[in-house]
Amino acid sequence: MAEPVISLLDPEFHDDPIGAYARLREMAPLVPIGFPGGPPVWLITRNQDISAALTDPRLVVDYRNVPGHQGPSLADQTIEAFGIPAEHHDDLRAYSAANLGLVDGKYHTRLRRLVTPAFSVRRIKALRPRIEEISARLVDTLALKGTGDLIEEYSSPLTGAVICELIGIDEADRPQVRTWMKDYAKANTASIWLLAEYIKKLIERRRAEPADDMISVLVHKGDQDGDRLTEAEIVSLVLVVVNNGHHSTAHFIPNAVLALLDNPDQLALLRARPDALPHAVHELMRIANPVPTAGPRYATEDMEFAGVPIRKGDALTGSLQSANYDPRVFADPERCDVERVLERGQSHTAFGAGPHYCLGAALANLEAEIALDHLMIRRDTLEIAGRLTYHEPFPGAGAQALSAFPVRL
Repeated sequence: MAEPVISLLDPEFHDDPIGAYARLREMAPLVPIGFPGGPPVWLITRNQDISAALTDPRLVVDYRNVPGHQGPSLADQTIEAFGIPAEHHDDLRAYSAANLGLVDGKYHTRLRRLVTPAFSVRRIKALRPRIEEISARLVDTLALKGTGDLIEEYSSPLTGAVICELIGIDEADRPQVRTWMKDYAKANTASIWLLAEYIKKLIERRRAEPADDMISVLVHKGDQDGDRLTEAEIVSLVLVVVNNGHHSTAHFIPNAVLALLDNPDQLALLRARPDALPHAVHELMRIANPVPTAGPRYATEDMEFAGVPIRKGDALTGSLQSANYDPRVFADPERCDVERVLERGQSHTAFGAGPHYCLGAALANLEAEIALDHLMIRRDTLEIAGRLTYHEPFPGAGAQALSAFPVRL
Protein backbone atom coordinates (compact mmCIF):
# COMPACT_ATOMS: atom_id res chain seq x y z
CA MET A 1 0.00 0.00 0.00
CA ALA A 2 1.07 3.57 -0.67
CA GLU A 3 2.25 5.64 2.27
CA PRO A 4 -0.56 7.63 3.91
CA VAL A 5 -1.06 11.02 2.30
CA ILE A 6 -3.68 12.16 4.79
CA SER A 7 -3.39 12.33 8.56
CA LEU A 8 -6.68 11.92 10.36
CA LEU A 9 -5.26 14.12 13.09
CA ASP A 10 -5.44 17.11 10.73
CA PRO A 11 -7.64 19.70 12.49
CA GLU A 12 -9.83 20.18 9.41
CA PHE A 13 -11.38 16.75 9.94
CA HIS A 14 -12.68 18.01 13.27
CA ASP A 15 -13.37 21.65 12.37
CA ASP A 16 -14.89 21.16 8.91
CA PRO A 17 -15.39 17.45 8.18
CA ILE A 18 -17.79 18.03 5.28
CA GLY A 19 -15.29 20.30 3.55
CA ALA A 20 -12.36 18.01 4.38
CA TYR A 21 -14.07 14.98 2.88
CA ALA A 22 -15.19 16.99 -0.15
CA ARG A 23 -11.51 17.70 -0.82
CA LEU A 24 -10.66 14.01 -0.51
CA ARG A 25 -13.48 12.97 -2.86
CA GLU A 26 -12.07 15.16 -5.60
CA MET A 27 -8.52 14.01 -4.90
CA ALA A 28 -9.20 10.32 -5.61
CA PRO A 29 -11.82 7.60 -5.11
CA LEU A 30 -9.45 5.84 -2.68
CA VAL A 31 -7.00 7.69 -0.46
CA PRO A 32 -4.34 6.07 1.77
CA ILE A 33 -4.86 7.40 5.28
CA GLY A 34 -3.20 6.83 8.61
CA PHE A 35 -5.01 5.93 11.81
CA PRO A 36 -3.11 6.89 14.97
CA GLY A 37 -1.08 3.88 16.05
CA GLY A 38 -2.38 1.72 13.22
CA PRO A 39 -1.37 0.57 9.73
CA PRO A 40 -2.32 2.50 6.57
CA VAL A 41 -5.89 2.03 5.34
CA TRP A 42 -7.53 2.81 2.03
CA LEU A 43 -10.34 5.33 2.62
CA ILE A 44 -13.17 5.09 0.08
CA THR A 45 -14.57 8.57 -0.45
CA ARG A 46 -17.41 8.26 -2.99
CA ASN A 47 -20.95 7.01 -2.54
CA GLN A 48 -21.18 4.49 -5.35
CA ASP A 49 -17.70 3.11 -4.62
CA ILE A 50 -18.62 2.52 -0.97
CA SER A 51 -21.78 0.70 -2.02
CA ALA A 52 -19.71 -1.37 -4.45
CA ALA A 53 -17.19 -2.26 -1.75
CA LEU A 54 -19.93 -3.39 0.63
CA THR A 55 -21.29 -5.77 -2.01
CA ASP A 56 -17.97 -7.06 -3.45
CA PRO A 57 -17.37 -10.71 -2.41
CA ARG A 58 -13.61 -10.20 -2.80
CA LEU A 59 -13.72 -7.90 0.25
CA VAL A 60 -14.42 -9.57 3.60
CA VAL A 61 -15.11 -8.31 7.12
CA ASP A 62 -13.20 -11.14 8.85
CA TYR A 63 -9.47 -10.82 8.25
CA ARG A 64 -9.09 -14.54 8.95
CA ASN A 65 -10.80 -15.15 5.60
CA VAL A 66 -7.88 -13.60 3.74
CA PRO A 67 -5.87 -16.55 2.33
CA GLY A 68 -2.60 -17.01 4.19
CA HIS A 69 -3.64 -14.81 7.12
CA GLN A 70 -1.77 -15.38 10.33
CA GLY A 71 -2.23 -13.54 13.58
CA PRO A 72 -4.58 -13.09 16.55
CA SER A 73 -8.34 -13.09 16.09
CA LEU A 74 -10.47 -10.08 16.90
CA ALA A 75 -11.53 -11.82 20.14
CA ASP A 76 -7.89 -12.34 21.15
CA GLN A 77 -7.10 -8.70 20.36
CA THR A 78 -10.06 -7.64 22.51
CA ILE A 79 -8.93 -9.90 25.36
CA GLU A 80 -5.50 -8.26 25.30
CA ALA A 81 -6.75 -4.69 24.84
CA PHE A 82 -9.38 -4.78 27.61
CA GLY A 83 -7.83 -7.29 29.99
CA ILE A 84 -10.85 -9.59 29.86
CA PRO A 85 -10.82 -12.02 32.84
CA ALA A 86 -9.82 -15.58 31.93
CA GLU A 87 -13.21 -17.04 32.87
CA HIS A 88 -14.84 -15.05 30.03
CA HIS A 89 -12.36 -15.88 27.26
CA ASP A 90 -14.29 -18.85 25.85
CA ASP A 91 -17.58 -16.95 25.88
CA LEU A 92 -16.01 -13.94 24.14
CA ARG A 93 -14.53 -16.15 21.43
CA ALA A 94 -17.91 -17.83 20.92
CA TYR A 95 -19.82 -14.53 20.72
CA SER A 96 -17.21 -12.99 18.44
CA ALA A 97 -17.27 -16.00 16.11
CA ALA A 98 -21.08 -15.67 15.82
CA ASN A 99 -21.23 -11.87 15.45
CA LEU A 100 -23.45 -11.20 12.43
CA GLY A 101 -21.49 -8.07 11.55
CA LEU A 102 -18.10 -9.80 11.66
CA VAL A 103 -18.63 -12.96 9.60
CA ASP A 104 -18.70 -13.65 5.87
CA GLY A 105 -19.84 -16.10 3.25
CA LYS A 106 -22.01 -19.14 3.92
CA TYR A 107 -21.95 -18.74 7.69
CA HIS A 108 -23.16 -15.14 7.41
CA THR A 109 -25.86 -16.24 4.96
CA ARG A 110 -27.00 -18.92 7.42
CA LEU A 111 -27.16 -16.52 10.37
CA ARG A 112 -28.96 -13.90 8.31
CA ARG A 113 -31.54 -16.45 7.10
CA LEU A 114 -32.32 -17.63 10.62
CA VAL A 115 -32.38 -14.12 12.11
CA THR A 116 -34.47 -12.30 9.48
CA PRO A 117 -37.89 -13.57 10.72
CA ALA A 118 -37.30 -11.71 14.00
CA PHE A 119 -37.24 -8.43 12.01
CA SER A 120 -40.22 -9.09 9.74
CA VAL A 121 -42.31 -6.20 8.46
CA ARG A 122 -45.25 -7.48 10.50
CA ARG A 123 -43.23 -7.61 13.69
CA ILE A 124 -41.82 -4.08 13.24
CA LYS A 125 -45.22 -2.58 12.33
CA ALA A 126 -46.76 -4.24 15.37
CA LEU A 127 -44.37 -2.25 17.59
CA ARG A 128 -45.75 1.14 16.45
CA PRO A 129 -48.48 1.52 19.14
CA ARG A 130 -46.02 0.62 21.90
CA ILE A 131 -43.36 3.02 20.55
CA GLU A 132 -46.01 5.77 20.32
CA GLU A 133 -47.00 5.10 23.93
CA ILE A 134 -43.43 5.13 25.28
CA SER A 135 -42.52 8.26 23.31
CA ALA A 136 -45.64 10.19 24.39
CA ARG A 137 -44.99 9.36 28.04
CA LEU A 138 -41.36 10.50 27.86
CA VAL A 139 -42.26 13.73 26.05
CA ASP A 140 -45.03 14.53 28.54
CA THR A 141 -42.68 13.92 31.47
CA LEU A 142 -40.03 16.17 29.93
CA ALA A 143 -42.59 18.89 29.17
CA LEU A 144 -43.89 18.77 32.73
CA LYS A 145 -40.34 19.41 33.99
CA GLY A 146 -39.97 22.24 31.49
CA THR A 147 -36.29 21.58 30.80
CA GLY A 148 -34.11 18.50 30.57
CA ASP A 149 -31.61 16.61 28.47
CA LEU A 150 -32.98 15.26 25.21
CA ILE A 151 -30.60 12.29 25.16
CA GLU A 152 -30.66 11.28 28.82
CA GLU A 153 -34.40 11.84 29.32
CA TYR A 154 -35.85 11.02 25.91
CA SER A 155 -33.89 9.40 23.07
CA SER A 156 -31.83 6.95 25.13
CA PRO A 157 -34.73 5.71 27.32
CA LEU A 158 -36.96 5.53 24.22
CA THR A 159 -34.63 3.38 22.14
CA GLY A 160 -33.63 1.31 25.19
CA ALA A 161 -37.27 0.58 25.98
CA VAL A 162 -38.02 -0.30 22.36
CA ILE A 163 -35.11 -2.75 22.19
CA CYS A 164 -36.30 -4.35 25.44
CA GLU A 165 -39.76 -4.62 23.89
CA LEU A 166 -38.40 -6.14 20.68
CA ILE A 167 -36.12 -8.63 22.41
CA GLY A 168 -38.73 -9.64 24.98
CA ILE A 169 -37.11 -8.48 28.22
CA ASP A 170 -39.52 -9.05 31.10
CA GLU A 171 -41.01 -5.80 32.38
CA ALA A 172 -39.61 -6.19 35.90
CA ASP A 173 -36.08 -6.69 34.53
CA ARG A 174 -36.00 -3.71 32.17
CA PRO A 175 -34.51 -1.06 34.52
CA GLN A 176 -31.53 -3.33 35.27
CA VAL A 177 -31.13 -4.40 31.64
CA ARG A 178 -31.17 -0.80 30.45
CA THR A 179 -28.47 0.03 33.01
CA TRP A 180 -26.34 -2.75 31.51
CA MET A 181 -27.09 -1.43 28.01
CA LYS A 182 -25.91 2.04 29.03
CA ASP A 183 -22.73 0.66 30.57
CA TYR A 184 -22.18 -1.56 27.52
CA ALA A 185 -21.90 1.57 25.37
CA LYS A 186 -19.04 2.71 27.58
CA ALA A 187 -17.17 -0.58 27.02
CA ASN A 188 -17.84 -1.66 30.59
CA THR A 189 -16.93 -5.33 30.16
CA ALA A 190 -18.60 -6.40 33.42
CA SER A 191 -21.97 -5.20 32.12
CA ILE A 192 -21.52 -7.18 28.90
CA TRP A 193 -21.14 -10.47 30.81
CA LEU A 194 -24.04 -9.64 33.12
CA LEU A 195 -26.23 -8.90 30.12
CA ALA A 196 -25.07 -12.07 28.36
CA GLU A 197 -25.87 -14.20 31.44
CA TYR A 198 -29.32 -12.61 31.64
CA ILE A 199 -29.96 -13.42 27.97
CA LYS A 200 -29.00 -17.07 28.59
CA LYS A 201 -31.58 -17.30 31.37
CA LEU A 202 -34.18 -15.63 29.18
CA ILE A 203 -33.48 -18.17 26.44
CA GLU A 204 -34.19 -20.96 28.91
CA ARG A 205 -37.50 -19.37 29.91
CA ARG A 206 -38.57 -18.85 26.29
CA ARG A 207 -37.72 -22.45 25.41
CA ALA A 208 -40.26 -23.52 28.02
CA GLU A 209 -42.77 -20.68 27.49
CA PRO A 210 -42.54 -18.95 24.09
CA ALA A 211 -43.85 -15.40 23.75
CA ASP A 212 -44.37 -13.02 20.83
CA ASP A 213 -40.85 -11.57 20.94
CA MET A 214 -37.49 -11.77 19.22
CA ILE A 215 -35.93 -14.21 21.69
CA SER A 216 -38.76 -16.68 21.14
CA VAL A 217 -38.43 -16.41 17.37
CA LEU A 218 -34.68 -16.99 17.55
CA VAL A 219 -35.08 -19.93 19.92
CA HIS A 220 -37.86 -21.75 18.07
CA LYS A 221 -37.61 -20.66 14.43
CA GLY A 222 -35.63 -22.98 12.17
CA ASP A 223 -35.33 -23.51 8.45
CA GLN A 224 -36.91 -26.33 6.47
CA ASP A 225 -33.92 -28.56 7.25
CA GLY A 226 -34.37 -28.06 10.98
CA ASP A 227 -31.31 -25.81 11.37
CA ARG A 228 -31.56 -23.55 14.42
CA LEU A 229 -29.41 -20.96 16.12
CA THR A 230 -27.19 -22.03 19.00
CA GLU A 231 -27.28 -20.33 22.38
CA ALA A 232 -24.00 -18.50 21.64
CA GLU A 233 -25.39 -17.28 18.30
CA ILE A 234 -28.56 -15.95 19.96
CA VAL A 235 -26.61 -14.19 22.71
CA SER A 236 -24.24 -12.67 20.14
CA LEU A 237 -27.13 -11.43 18.02
CA VAL A 238 -28.88 -9.81 20.98
CA LEU A 239 -25.67 -8.04 21.97
CA VAL A 240 -25.34 -6.72 18.40
CA VAL A 241 -28.97 -5.52 18.45
CA VAL A 242 -28.42 -3.75 21.77
CA ASN A 243 -25.25 -2.04 20.57
CA ASN A 244 -26.43 -1.07 17.08
CA GLY A 245 -30.19 -0.78 17.49
CA HIS A 246 -30.23 1.09 20.78
CA HIS A 247 -27.22 3.36 20.82
CA SER A 248 -27.04 4.47 17.18
CA THR A 249 -30.73 5.47 17.05
CA ALA A 250 -30.45 7.18 20.43
CA HIS A 251 -27.80 9.44 18.91
CA PHE A 252 -29.53 9.87 15.56
CA ILE A 253 -32.70 11.37 17.09
CA PRO A 254 -30.97 14.41 18.68
CA ASN A 255 -28.90 14.88 15.51
CA ALA A 256 -32.12 14.95 13.47
CA VAL A 257 -33.77 17.39 15.90
CA LEU A 258 -30.77 19.68 15.60
CA ALA A 259 -30.86 19.44 11.79
CA LEU A 260 -34.50 20.54 11.73
CA LEU A 261 -33.84 23.40 14.18
CA ASP A 262 -31.00 24.51 11.90
CA ASN A 263 -33.35 24.38 8.88
CA PRO A 264 -36.56 26.08 10.02
CA ASP A 265 -37.96 26.18 6.46
CA GLN A 266 -37.85 22.37 6.32
CA LEU A 267 -39.38 22.10 9.79
CA ALA A 268 -42.18 24.43 8.72
CA LEU A 269 -42.79 22.28 5.65
CA LEU A 270 -43.15 19.15 7.79
CA ARG A 271 -45.47 20.89 10.22
CA ALA A 272 -47.65 21.90 7.28
CA ARG A 273 -47.45 18.40 5.77
CA PRO A 274 -46.83 15.84 8.55
CA ASP A 275 -47.61 13.03 6.11
CA ALA A 276 -44.23 13.80 4.50
CA LEU A 277 -42.35 12.81 7.67
CA PRO A 278 -41.63 9.15 6.76
CA HIS A 279 -39.98 10.32 3.51
CA ALA A 280 -38.14 13.12 5.33
CA VAL A 281 -36.52 10.63 7.70
CA HIS A 282 -34.42 9.32 4.78
CA GLU A 283 -32.97 12.79 4.15
CA LEU A 284 -32.30 13.26 7.85
CA MET A 285 -30.57 9.87 7.96
CA ARG A 286 -28.34 11.17 5.19
CA ILE A 287 -27.25 14.38 6.90
CA ALA A 288 -27.53 13.41 10.58
CA ASN A 289 -26.19 9.84 10.62
CA PRO A 290 -24.11 9.42 13.81
CA VAL A 291 -22.12 6.47 12.40
CA PRO A 292 -19.16 8.03 10.56
CA THR A 293 -17.47 5.08 8.85
CA ALA A 294 -18.16 1.59 7.58
CA GLY A 295 -16.34 -1.27 9.25
CA PRO A 296 -13.13 -2.31 7.47
CA ARG A 297 -13.09 -4.76 4.58
CA TYR A 298 -10.03 -6.79 3.63
CA ALA A 299 -8.96 -7.75 0.12
CA THR A 300 -8.78 -11.52 -0.35
CA GLU A 301 -6.68 -11.17 -3.51
CA ASP A 302 -4.68 -8.68 -5.53
CA MET A 303 -7.30 -6.66 -7.35
CA GLU A 304 -8.22 -3.33 -8.86
CA PHE A 305 -10.92 -1.33 -7.13
CA ALA A 306 -12.25 2.02 -8.39
CA GLY A 307 -9.25 2.08 -10.72
CA VAL A 308 -6.74 1.69 -7.86
CA PRO A 309 -4.47 -1.38 -7.48
CA ILE A 310 -5.18 -3.13 -4.16
CA ARG A 311 -2.95 -5.82 -2.64
CA LYS A 312 -4.20 -8.95 -0.90
CA GLY A 313 -4.68 -8.19 2.80
CA ASP A 314 -5.09 -4.43 2.33
CA ALA A 315 -7.76 -2.84 4.51
CA LEU A 316 -10.44 -0.57 3.04
CA THR A 317 -12.97 1.51 4.94
CA GLY A 318 -15.60 3.93 3.69
CA SER A 319 -16.47 7.35 5.03
CA LEU A 320 -20.26 7.19 5.28
CA GLN A 321 -20.34 10.93 5.88
CA SER A 322 -18.38 11.58 2.70
CA ALA A 323 -20.68 9.21 0.78
CA ASN A 324 -23.77 10.96 2.08
CA TYR A 325 -22.52 14.33 0.86
CA ASP A 326 -21.32 13.13 -2.55
CA PRO A 327 -22.57 15.57 -5.24
CA ARG A 328 -22.41 12.74 -7.78
CA VAL A 329 -25.53 11.37 -6.07
CA PHE A 330 -27.03 14.28 -4.11
CA ALA A 331 -27.60 17.61 -5.83
CA ASP A 332 -26.60 20.50 -3.55
CA PRO A 333 -25.62 17.94 -0.90
CA GLU A 334 -25.06 20.40 1.96
CA ARG A 335 -28.69 21.52 1.77
CA CYS A 336 -31.29 19.74 3.91
CA ASP A 337 -34.18 18.94 1.57
CA VAL A 338 -36.84 16.77 3.19
CA GLU A 339 -38.59 16.43 -0.18
CA ARG A 340 -35.45 15.21 -1.95
CA VAL A 341 -36.15 12.56 -4.58
CA LEU A 342 -33.34 10.26 -5.73
CA GLU A 343 -33.04 8.25 -8.89
CA ARG A 344 -33.52 4.51 -8.80
CA GLY A 345 -30.47 2.82 -7.30
CA GLN A 346 -29.32 5.91 -5.40
CA SER A 347 -29.39 6.00 -1.61
CA HIS A 348 -27.72 7.25 1.53
CA THR A 349 -25.33 4.81 3.19
CA ALA A 350 -26.43 5.16 6.83
CA PHE A 351 -27.50 1.51 6.92
CA GLY A 352 -24.68 0.15 4.78
CA ALA A 353 -25.34 -1.97 1.70
CA GLY A 354 -25.11 -5.51 0.43
CA PRO A 355 -25.12 -8.67 2.58
CA HIS A 356 -24.48 -6.71 5.80
CA TYR A 357 -27.23 -4.12 5.22
CA CYS A 358 -28.64 -3.21 8.63
CA LEU A 359 -31.40 -5.63 9.69
CA GLY A 360 -32.86 -2.97 11.98
CA ALA A 361 -33.23 -0.25 9.34
CA ALA A 362 -37.03 -0.37 9.31
CA LEU A 363 -37.18 -0.17 13.11
CA ALA A 364 -34.74 2.78 13.19
CA ASN A 365 -36.81 4.64 10.58
CA LEU A 366 -40.01 3.98 12.53
CA GLU A 367 -38.53 5.17 15.84
CA ALA A 368 -37.16 8.30 14.18
CA GLU A 369 -40.51 9.08 12.55
CA ILE A 370 -42.41 8.75 15.84
CA ALA A 371 -39.79 10.69 17.83
CA LEU A 372 -39.73 13.64 15.42
CA ASP A 373 -43.52 13.65 15.21
CA HIS A 374 -43.89 13.85 19.00
CA LEU A 375 -41.04 16.30 19.58
CA MET A 376 -41.23 18.62 16.58
CA ILE A 377 -44.51 18.25 14.70
CA ARG A 378 -47.22 17.87 17.33
CA ARG A 379 -45.41 20.46 19.46
CA ASP A 380 -43.77 23.69 18.35
CA THR A 381 -42.13 24.69 21.61
CA LEU A 382 -38.91 22.66 21.68
CA GLU A 383 -35.81 24.86 21.86
CA ILE A 384 -32.19 24.48 22.88
CA ALA A 385 -31.78 25.48 26.52
CA GLY A 386 -28.01 25.44 27.01
CA ARG A 387 -24.69 24.44 25.52
CA LEU A 388 -24.52 21.32 23.39
CA THR A 389 -21.60 19.05 24.22
CA TYR A 390 -20.09 16.22 22.20
CA HIS A 391 -18.28 12.99 22.92
CA GLU A 392 -14.57 13.12 22.25
CA PRO A 393 -14.39 12.22 18.55
CA PHE A 394 -12.24 9.48 17.13
CA PRO A 395 -9.61 11.24 14.99
CA GLY A 396 -10.89 11.68 11.44
CA ALA A 397 -14.35 10.34 12.17
CA GLY A 398 -15.98 13.57 11.03
CA ALA A 399 -19.45 12.97 12.46
CA GLN A 400 -19.68 13.71 16.17
CA ALA A 401 -22.05 12.20 18.70
CA LEU A 402 -23.79 14.55 21.09
CA SER A 403 -23.27 13.75 24.76
CA ALA A 404 -25.59 16.46 26.18
CA PHE A 405 -28.50 18.25 24.51
CA PRO A 406 -30.33 20.54 27.00
CA VAL A 407 -33.81 21.46 25.75
CA ARG A 408 -36.89 23.35 26.87
CA LEU A 409 -40.38 22.10 26.01
